[in-house]
Amino acid sequence: MRRCADGHRTRPGPLPSSRRGDGTRLITLAARTFFAALALAAATAAAADVPAALATGSIVEKATREPRARGVVPTLDEGEALRMSEAAIGRSVPDVTLQDRQGGPVRLASYRGKPLLVSFIYTGCFQVCPTQTRALHEAVKGLDRMLGAHQFNVISIGFNQPSDSFQAMRAFAAQQLIDYPNWEFLSPAPAQVETLTRAFGFSYVATPAGFDHVLGVTVVDAEGRIHSQVYGDRLRADQLGGPLRQLLLDVPAPAASTLSTLVERVRILCTIYDPDTGEYRYDYKLIFEIIGGLLFFGSVAIYFLLEWRDRRRARKRSCAVAQPSGSTA
Repeated sequence: MRRCADGHRTRPGPLPSSRRGDGTRLITLAARTFFAALALAAATAAAADVPAALATGSIVEKATREPRARGVVPTLDEGEALRMSEAAIGRSVPDVTLQDRQGGPVRLASYRGKPLLVSFIYTGCFQVCPTQTRALHEAVKGLDRMLGAHQFNVISIGFNQPSDSFQAMRAFAAQQLIDYPNWEFLSPAPAQVETLTRAFGFSYVATPAGFDHVLGVTVVDAEGRIHSQVYGDRLRADQLGGPLRQLLLDVPAPAASTLSTLVERVRILCTIYDPDTGEYRYDYKLIFEIIGGLLFFGSVAIYFLLEWRDRRRARKRSCAVAQPSGSTA
């Protein structure tokens, strides 16, 4: 029995209340299926982007190409360098203060809250470090469609101190035409170099011609932990986009997520790497699938809204019929 506003009790005609329960279960099941499909698509896309742990070829750049007599010229052991680099994964980045290109102080901890790409260079290099930096620049530009500059940061650290002063780093950035708002060139104090390179698993050896050193970029998560190492002097956007996409999509959405946050996640999900252009582009097939899912949920929501309206009207009609007769049944 239900009671009308004036106290009369009424028994409305039979309504399909079971359909509401079935519909609720249907919506729940459909929602789980839809979001599971989105999660699977995200995982598949991220897995497709993540490159193999090793780049093809050597991961170590040698200052000279000529053969070296054992014990005469120092050389970097590639196997040991790789072991130390991989051992750094999961390690927290130390909170040290470096100098930016203007000589101002920059704490590494200030980069927490977003993923961070870290590259070690030395400004006296005239071949590999410039090539690696320009390749990183092209890879970062290739991420523009998937990620904006506000979603991650890039830093290049000069490890050859005191030669890699903030003035030298500023000149190096200008020579390579790097002018990204989220990319800074940093100069540590000489006493900080060992702490930084050990923490990041970066190996280098001084030689008469320069340095033998590991080639690649370290990917750091928003909590300041080393997430992965990407090797090579000619990095592509997909080699960096894979771990960055994974870091951004794996973070649980805040409880008070805004529509813009949801749209941003879907936008990241709906991009795919195009090897022909070296850039990310929108995956329109996935976009249509998401739109289809949203239309389905919209249709189901409208159906149950109309169902709720019909039930409400039916109850009002029952009350209107019961009041004149004064029935208490």
